[in-house]
Amino acid sequence: MAEAAAQRFVGQRWRRWLDRRIPPSPQIRLSQRNIFIFPTQTGFVFGGLLILLIVGAINYQASLVYAVAFLLGSMFLMTILYTFRNLSGLTLELASTRPGFVDEDIAFVLKVGRPKGRGREGIQLGWPEGIKQWAELYDQEADTIRLFMQAKQRGYLRPGRLLVETYYPLGLLRAWTWVDLEIKSLVYPRPIFGEFPHRESGSRSEGELVDPFGSDDFTDIREYQAGDPTRHILWRSYARSDAVMIKRYSSYLEPRLWLDLEDVSGSTEERLSRLTGLALQATRLENEFGLRLGELVIKPAIGEAHLEHVLRELALYGIRER
Repeated sequence: MAEAAAQRFVGQRWRRWLDRRIPPSPQIRLSQRNIFIFPTQTGFVFGGLLILLIVGAINYQASLVYAVAFLLGSMFLMTILYTFRNLSGLTLELASTRPGFVDEDIAFVLKVGRPKGRGREGIQLGWPEGIKQWAELYDQEADTIRLFMQAKQRGYLRPGRLLVETYYPLGLLRAWTWVDLEIKSLVYPRPIFGEFPHRESGSRSEGELVDPFGSDDFTDIREYQAGDPTRHILWRSYARSDAVMIKRYSSYLEPRLWLDLEDVSGSTEERLSRLTGLALQATRLENEFGLRLGELVIKPAIGEAHLEHVLRELALYGIRER
């Protein structure tokens, strides 16, 4: 318990320090202010070897060993400059992103650019929970990198700070940085497909004609047939003639679907998932539909723009931040 609390405290302090050192920004240029560099395990072994060579050269007064030690030491110093330079001057920004659904991998396209001059290579980008990708900027001055992050819940997906690192050229040192490009993407509820709810009755001027018993919309008069309701018989007409006539009633079915949170079952998340599936089905079938989410009402419409509006409201239902 105490160890977990200590880890949270250290993590919070580290994040606050990073926010001061490398403030969040849609576009970030790497420099000595936001690049860290440190020897790798191989680098420490290499340094230990240099120490052994120098101690041996002192003990045995071997000029050749001195020369090898100084040569390797110079190589190590040059590697520091090359490793740092491989990241210095790079610019990073979010190029594009697209919304997705829960349990899907959301794609983020990043643009990585370098200043004019010598190319950069062996650069890795990614989040600790995701798969890292390589950026090679040797021939071109800019490249686009596609990164993925799994969406675990609806709302906004914020992957957090992005790790950019390199071990170029010899793997003796690691240069890295943590940048916050203010990346976020909208995540829709996971769709659950099912049957459409019963449509409401509409006006006679629109909709599909149906003829259930008990309707109140008068249509015409016809001769009586076995099974017709007796309450629809025109008794006055029967009194004047032998023909038995009845009134025919019809109702008109509303062609537009209404997706209502109260009409589906399950928990709140299950209901939102069912409405998401119905919205996708209605769009695929080119059916006009509207949405009711408590006090929020989206009028019936059709098309991709309408679908995106509906899915956005479903994704952000009950979430304060918009």
